[in-house]
Amino acid sequence: MNSKGMPDIVLIYPDDCPDKLIEDEIKEFYSSHLNLKVQKAEKDAWMAFEWVVPTAFGVYILKPYFDSFLKEAGKDHYLLLKSGLKKIVEKGKIIKARFIAAKQSTKKLSENYNQSVVVSIELQTKNNRHIKLLFDNELDKTDWEDAIDQLLDLVIENYESYPNDKLSENINTRIEKENGIVYGVINPKTKKVEFFDDRKLCKKYK
Repeated sequence: MNSKGMPDIVLIYPDDCPDKLIEDEIKEFYSSHLNLKVQKAEKDAWMAFEWVVPTAFGVYILKPYFDSFLKEAGKDHYLLLKSGLKKIVEKGKIIKARFIAAKQSTKKLSENYNQSVVVSIELQTKNNRHIKLLFDNELDKTDWEDAIDQLLDLVIENYESYPNDKLSENINTRIEKENGIVYGVINPKTKKVEFFDDRKLCKKYK
């Protein structure tokens, strides 16, 4: 655990998810010095656009992981992390879910929105930006896995070379706001992760 007690990684599960399943998945990330926290989220009605709604399963990889733990654990745990993330994200191809709009607000849901409401991954950068990686339902599982590899490698470079890293350059070019979540979306043609802020993502799926 880091000196401030902040977790390295937080895993979010629905409140009705079996404990045995969670225990099995935690093993994918296991290290004796990793501060891994598990939370169960209650099912709530969310009054928001789709991309603001938390997904059923989520992974948050916070600054202490990259700042200290990964340096100590080395490449072996980085490979475990990738494997564990891909196993969790696979649920998005197994579990089917969709939004149901309230009768009085049917126009609030975009007919064009095609990102998974089941899974997402959020990472914290060296300069405390939060990047939420979304997963296009219309793409293959291998595309999802490649996107995880892409973003993790960019974040590693960010911690090693900030502010002269590709991720910072990409975000600074595309994102106007200095605060707020940065959304990573897989381009269906190039299969590369592209970055959006709230306003640009809203425009994309209007």
